[in-house]
Amino acid sequence: MIKIEKRNLQAKTLLILIFFYFIVTTVNAASSSFPPEAYRINEVPQHKQMNALLCGPGSLEIIFDFWGPDIDQKAIADVARSSSKGTNTWDMARTGHFSYLSAANGSYFSHYAPTAGFQQRQIGYASFNYSSETPWWNALKALVASNIPVLLLMKYAPDDDNGHYRVIVGYDETKEVVYFIDPWDRDLGHVKNPDGTVTWTMADFKKAWNYSKYGAPHPYWGAVMMPWSIDLKTDGPTSAGSEFNVSANITYPCPQPFDCTAFPASNTSAVIILSGMDLAEGAASQINIGDLKAGESNVVTWKVHIDHSDVSDPSIMVKAEGLVSGTVPDVIWPGIFYPAYEYTDKIGGEAGKIFH
Repeated sequence: MIKIEKRNLQAKTLLILIFFYFIVTTVNAASSSFPPEAYRINEVPQHKQMNALLCGPGSLEIIFDFWGPDIDQKAIADVARSSSKGTNTWDMARTGHFSYLSAANGSYFSHYAPTAGFQQRQIGYASFNYSSETPWWNALKALVASNIPVLLLMKYAPDDDNGHYRVIVGYDETKEVVYFIDPWDRDLGHVKNPDGTVTWTMADFKKAWNYSKYGAPHPYWGAVMMPWSIDLKTDGPTSAGSEFNVSANITYPCPQPFDCTAFPASNTSAVIILSGMDLAEGAASQINIGDLKAGESNVVTWKVHIDHSDVSDPSIMVKAEGLVSGTVPDVIWPGIFYPAYEYTDKIGGEAGKIFH
């Protein structure tokens, strides 16, 4: 009898342990799931479109200012070949690549049209667009949860037939809402929040996102633009007289669901700029990488030494860049014609490190 009771107790204990293990595992899995049920990107800047036609350039200014320097919206409009009819999707995506190797092909603000890249930023960003016959909500919320604002073409209102560009910056599936930064910045019967975002219900959003004009081959169009990612690491001491390696992990970002076979980069290189330190003897500041496909990474390394102890806050800057090429078709509106053209631009990114 005693042996049977002990066996029963052991069996009950084992069942309890299994139950709690299942609960803990389930909770941990839920807490670590990605993307989460709710997320909002902080500090996305708000910019108003300059008139009723420039929601495209206004949205691009929001995206550009999030990742780097603020770009003049008039210059953006000329690069995007905006007109009195609006801005096409292919020109939106092309503007992300714009660099000092190109001049604007539009003339909406002819006196502001850049002739050699944007004045505020000389090289372009990784830039991709995507559309589908079905909503790609799971991929979209994964982008937002990765701190990537996404530019969307939608209806101006759920039951409207006019197009409008907005930037999605957050969502909450428990409340069934999404959050936008809207360059139009007018009340459409949606809640405007203290941080400048506008709240839409999920139902209104999905209805309005089902839109396919302005050159979009399918409804549910979206685009991302972002600089290349550079992760800097050093090994060894960084005091006066020391020598150490500087490694840069360079990534040409291409998140899902975008086509990573588009826009491969050629003639890719990385250059290191030093302040208060020098390259080891025989080392070159520029390292040629060659071809780099979208979504790929490459690690380059330099050997550096610090000679002087009287240098305050020595620093490292690494810049990486490569060439991408693309084409955009004609823009034909009543009374407006912009011819198709090909382009080659330099895109990339930079990162720095200061030693205190």
